Amino acid sequence: MKPKTDDLSGMKILLVDDVIFNIEILLHTLKLRDYQISVANSGAKALELVPKIQPDLILLDIMMPEMDGIEVCRRLKDDESTRDIPIIFVTAKTGAEDVVEGFKVGGVDYISKPFRLEEVLARVETHLRLRKTLRDKDDLISELRDTHEVLLSSVKMDLLTGLHSRVSLEEKLGQEQSRSQMTGKSFSIVLADIDHISKVNEDYGVSTGDQVIIRTASILTESIGDQGLVSRWSSEEFLVLLPETVLADAKVMAEKIRSRIENEKLDFNQNQIALTLSIGVSSCPPNMKWDKCLAEAHDCLRQAKSLGRNRLVAVENG
Repeated sequence: MKPKTDDLSGMKILLVDDVIFNIEILLHTLKLRDYQISVANSGAKALELVPKIQPDLILLDIMMPEMDGIEVCRRLKDDESTRDIPIIFVTAKTGAEDVVEGFKVGGVDYISKPFRLEEVLARVETHLRLRKTLRDKDDLISELRDTHEVLLSSVKMDLLTGLHSRVSLEEKLGQEQSRSQMTGKSFSIVLADIDHISKVNEDYGVSTGDQVIIRTASILTESIGDQGLVSRWSSEEFLVLLPETVLADAKVMAEKIRSRIENEKLDFNQNQIALTLSIGVSSCPPNMKWDKCLAEAHDCLRQAKSLGRNRLVAVENG
């Protein structure tokens, strides 16, 4: 009864031996498993075949004319494209010095002549299984790396609106602060909050509230164009980063946004919803940290709400 090696089926083995009788014995033995077998009758032929077929395992005779197995192994290990392929030496020379020499040039094991069927199968299966495990590990690492990139990307993007997330914007704010310090030019922050979004959720449902947030994000993006960067800062708050923009120009942009939202009547499920924004605006000179500038924008936003909403308030020292 054959051992279960189905998970190794199709793995590629190259047999290298100048004696056809030895090749035939190994072929007969390994055909008991569903391996893909290739044959080379010289060291030169082996060096020609290996890069083409990229075997999972090489059974390499040591004693061959013109180029022995030791030299073949040495050359394969010197080539980056073939150095990781495991090599089992096949030899009648089993003295300690011969075995050590094989290991020194990169062999992983040896099979002695005359062949013993169970030993050949066991050693081959052991190294193929190790090879498969290492390859699966590399595939898993690659998959985890791809997953990490996807997760990192999702962290930097707000899933509801497709805008930059708070994490992404904090990174951009730090970069803009560094650029401001180098150029000596101020940048501005516009912080906008959808008025009474909780009432929209209560009256029309959370899904409608989400649609309001999505539409507001779209209007902000359309209004800003390539003049700045829009992010969803919190549930119903949006932050607009305006590079190299003084306070006066930021206020003009913020008023444009406020006015457009006020004049946009949104229809959801046959209900027309009127929306407004409360907005805080601040300017960040080169010597100011962005988080302090953001705190000022928050203060202005709170004032806009306390004054009745649907308005903008800007810092007075801009």
